[in-house]
Amino acid sequence: MRKTTWKTGAVALVAIAAAFSAVAADLDFSDFDDSLMRGMDDAIKELDSNVGGQEKQAALENAAVLRDGLAQAEKYFSTRTDTPRAPGLARDGQQQLTLLVQSIEANDFDSASGNVRALARSCKACHQAYKPPE
Repeated sequence: MRKTTWKTGAVALVAIAAAFSAVAADLDFSDFDDSLMRGMDDAIKELDSNVGGQEKQAALENAAVLRDGLAQAEKYFSTRTDTPRAPGLARDGQQQLTLLVQSIEANDFDSASGNVRALARSCKACHQAYKPPE
């Protein structure tokens, strides 16, 4: 009985993942600035390194890139009807970023490190839902 339940659950997960991929594949983002997301990707990687090295000023500069990018992403996705969760996910990222900046400004790099991971998870949630396959 357990094997059947496990197999049924695995099949359901595959079906859900396929459905999300199909939705992302059907979305047209040709009017979106791809360089924005590439810049944000670079900034979060650098931010992780900055926090690990306790480089406050560089971390705050990369956080500013992410702040601007998340605000632009929220604005862009708010105008669309086919990405209903995306604006909220962008706002979630902005909230995570606020906590991160507070930690950096307080020189609490241990907390900042956890905040970077939380922010990355927030980004990943949106990408899993809406990023078109490459």
